Amino acid sequence: MEHALLQARSLIDSAVLEVRSLPAPRFVELSTDQRQEAPGVALTDLVAQARRTLLISLSGRRGQLAAIRTALGDLRARPKTGPGRITVRVLGSASALRELPAWLGAADLAELRVTSRPLAESLVADVAEALIHTPGDSTGGLLVRDRVTVRALASLFMGAWNASLPWRDYQMLHACLATDTARGVLARLYAGSTDAVAARELGLSLRTYRRYVARILASLGASSRFSGGTRAAELKFLDMH
Repeated sequence: MEHALLQARSLIDSAVLEVRSLPAPRFVELSTDQRQEAPGVALTDLVAQARRTLLISLSGRRGQLAAIRTALGDLRARPKTGPGRITVRVLGSASALRELPAWLGAADLAELRVTSRPLAESLVADVAEALIHTPGDSTGGLLVRDRVTVRALASLFMGAWNASLPWRDYQMLHACLATDTARGVLARLYAGSTDAVAARELGLSLRTYRRYVARILASLGASSRFSGGTRAAELKFLDMH
């Protein structure tokens, strides 16, 4: 997962560096004043034009979060025409996802997943166009219409998506780990302690300890104690106090 995210950031950085040497229709550098741009280049315009898929990677930048909230609100109000349903996937940190409207998950408008890894900021619409923004970039971002680059961004997004945790599972696990005992169970999973030793250290019966383990692994979508402990560490649950 980390490798895929680093690849995505590298790809975006390279695209920005070479933007002026490539044909303008394929890569368009945007100004900070989106209102002066032609229709179709702003984030909200890309969302409005999407008909099949939207892949959204959140960096946590306030400007992006505000634009995403507006765009998703417009998408929610869009009249439903035809049999097709647009697939919206949003990937970000827990803090970034908490900035999105509460109705987003409840309305079944988008699938949300959480990662603790730093993300390159991007929006891919219909695997045809993408809007990307590099860290520290003071411009309005870069509109990408080059199909090869857009497909690569979509592929890297899906690699990170498949290694992330559904938002509802994350919230359930966060609630599950609200007690010192539950966090102690998780720490021992990560340390590789046997059930008998871990239960004794925590003052639990073996049955109660295993009940905690089953609940934690189910929330993480993990098939083994080792993978559960590793995934919890990646999501920084072991840092909870």
